[in-house]
Amino acid sequence: MFTIVNQIRPSHQFAELFVTLSFAVVLIWFGLMNISGASESVVAGWLDAHPLLSRFGFYNHEITIGLGALQSLSGLLIALHSVPEHIKRYAYGFVVVMALFSLSLLFTNPVWIKSLGGFPAIGSGQGLLKYIAIGGLALWCLGYPHAKLVMVVGLIVVLGWIGGMKFTVPEADGIAPLLKTSPVFSWWLPVYFDKMPASYVIGGIELLTVFLLTGYWWNARLYITGLALSAITFIITLSFMATYSYTWHGGMGGFPYLTSGGQFLLKDLLLLAAALVLAKRS
Repeated sequence: MFTIVNQIRPSHQFAELFVTLSFAVVLIWFGLMNISGASESVVAGWLDAHPLLSRFGFYNHEITIGLGALQSLSGLLIALHSVPEHIKRYAYGFVVVMALFSLSLLFTNPVWIKSLGGFPAIGSGQGLLKYIAIGGLALWCLGYPHAKLVMVVGLIVVLGWIGGMKFTVPEADGIAPLLKTSPVFSWWLPVYFDKMPASYVIGGIELLTVFLLTGYWWNARLYITGLALSAITFIITLSFMATYSYTWHGGMGGFPYLTSGGQFLLKDLLLLAAALVLAKRS
């Protein structure tokens, strides 16, 4: 298996192009949603629940538009080939700042599932965990020497934490509709597994992937295999955007307006990019 995985590792040029396109798509998409007001309730939810920011009486509408403008501008700077590299660095720097702020919400907002006893049972904060790898990917674009380590840790944290949550009822309930509408899972899960066992299987695969990723420190072959499984995982989760209707905001006409769940899934495009960077041939 390692021989096959090693043969299909992406080239440096392909990985760089995929990173550029991924950042451009995610930033511009999120930015336009914020500017249009489609994400205002999501942004307001995070700000209003923040014990410090909520005291300053920020206007959520203006903040959402401002954030959207910065995201869209950063995406355009990254996407346009004619933009000088030293200008693109500001865009990647913005992503790092955005990632750090998003991660800070884990410590300030109610992201834990009370019915499961709170921390470490994570609920709405699952999407925030992805910003470790996303920030690491931006640092890689900036030439930060330890960026790959940040990305590896980011993948381990998000797959390990969310994989562990697959062994809980709330998480199994949450992924059940995704699995039922997916051609990858719908044909065999109802036959062989009920809801909880299916969640256990997926969680087990994610935890196995985490174990393989730890090969970064002790076994290169296991590590590359872990990156391959990570990439497959993110490709499958991204496919849910095409198969699960509640990814799209029906009240706003559907595509291209993402729900909070759709935004959660779209971030996996950048996690896929991180996996490709880590697996690339030099």
